[in-house]
Amino acid sequence: YLLSVVRILLPNVLLPATTALGTMDENGREKGLLCGANVVMPNLSPLSVRKNYLLYDNKICTDSEAAEGLEQLTTQIQKIGYEISVSRGDSLN
Repeated sequence: YLLSVVRILLPNVLLPATTALGTMDENGREKGLLCGANVVMPNLSPLSVRKNYLLYDNKICTDSEAAEGLEQLTTQIQKIGYEISVSRGDSLN
């Protein structure tokens, strides 16, 4: 709900569908994108140091290599009819 409200109030803002959404719900990031989020952030940290950046328990995307995680994310995003862009995401504001 909140993502939708923010999208309406700030149409040009970069609004992330976070890993926390994906941790709370199996399809959380996808739902976030469908509600107005327009950014996803793959975990590209080396596996050997990811444990140093865990902010909460059961965080998704902590057990696959960067390339594998990006491939999984691409597949998930394509399932909802979206395409990942790797271009700069500068705000229009």
